[in-house]
Amino acid sequence: MDESWLDVTGNILINSSGEKLAHEISNTIKKELGVTVSVGVSWNKIFAKLGSDMKKPDAVTIITRENYKDKVWSLPASDLLYVGRATTRKLDNYGIHTIGQLALSDPDFLRQLLGKWGEYLWSFANGHDISPVALFDHTNPIKSIGNSMTTYRDITSREEA
Repeated sequence: MDESWLDVTGNILINSSGEKLAHEISNTIKKELGVTVSVGVSWNKIFAKLGSDMKKPDAVTIITRENYKDKVWSLPASDLLYVGRATTRKLDNYGIHTIGQLALSDPDFLRQLLGKWGEYLWSFANGHDISPVALFDHTNPIKSIGNSMTTYRDITSREEA
């Protein structure tokens, strides 16, 4: 397993803080498996993932509603989940280089630039991710059925298609 998300809200309410629980998990993995892990703790999945990437190979990073602007907004926009090379280039062309600049951008402009993902990225940069952690065997419901085939060579013209 490379990475996972855990929603430990119920556990925290019973007997622990997110930070304490993250250290317990990290120490247990190190002791039992001899493997170090980096853990991000936050109120949403996007910032938890970002936190886990901030300090490697063996750390716990806490990103809260109170400190996220200080910890996150100065980071490169490319550090945000779902911001790949092509999106980074587009953002760079408009002077948007950091997560904070992305967060402070006009969401309508970002939608024009990146489509619906522009709004998602603006929302993520502002800490508005509310997507739940899904069970490990969760599968999304089938929305459509298609049929396709792979040709033995690339089709390069309309006539061939």
